Amino acid sequence: MAISTYSELKTAIADWTARDDLTSYIDNFIDLAETYLKRAPSLPRLAEIGGVRGNITRLSGTLSTSANTLDLPADYLDSYRLTLTSGGVTSIVRYVDPTQLSVYQRSGAGLPRFYTISDKIEFDVTPDSAYAYELSYYPKVTALSASNTTNWVLTDYPDVYLAACLFHAFRFTQDDATSKDWLDQYKVAAWSASETYRQGRVNQGPISVKTDSITP
Repeated sequence: MAISTYSELKTAIADWTARDDLTSYIDNFIDLAETYLKRAPSLPRLAEIGGVRGNITRLSGTLSTSANTLDLPADYLDSYRLTLTSGGVTSIVRYVDPTQLSVYQRSGAGLPRFYTISDKIEFDVTPDSAYAYELSYYPKVTALSASNTTNWVLTDYPDVYLAACLFHAFRFTQDDATSKDWLDQYKVAAWSASETYRQGRVNQGPISVKTDSITP
């Protein structure tokens, strides 16, 4: 059967476990699976359990000259790149750890060169112009429910969802061998699903960002 909606996923979990005494726990299995999906991807051979990164979402706008912060998108999970355009030239703004931003902060106003993320994007300086920006980021997974019946992971990678849910289901029933099998399947499927993220690290190593100017 197809697995593209919340109700179809619940039916599939019940079918694969072949137990009618787990019905009241299925939502818990889905909730636990979604905590995994939000994690950073990890190689299947490693001990940690990684998550899924979807296709990069891009958000454009202009910065305010009255503050050195920018609100995060509602579906923001993880940053990929932030660029600003000034005088027809687009430059990459370098990310720094929140504890390090104070090292780069400048008084007055100017073209931001560094940023960090807490509950907002915070720049090293207040913009001196309404610079155009483009934020490229990985979107988070919106939890499934009766009112939100699907999301991009379930649509594109139903095997990832099902494997994570069945891992928790068989872990709950203390079937260690079967739960491990499903965990192994989940880890492989989740890493494979994170195509953009996965290729960037397999082919190029860790992503680094520079402040060098680039043309649009």
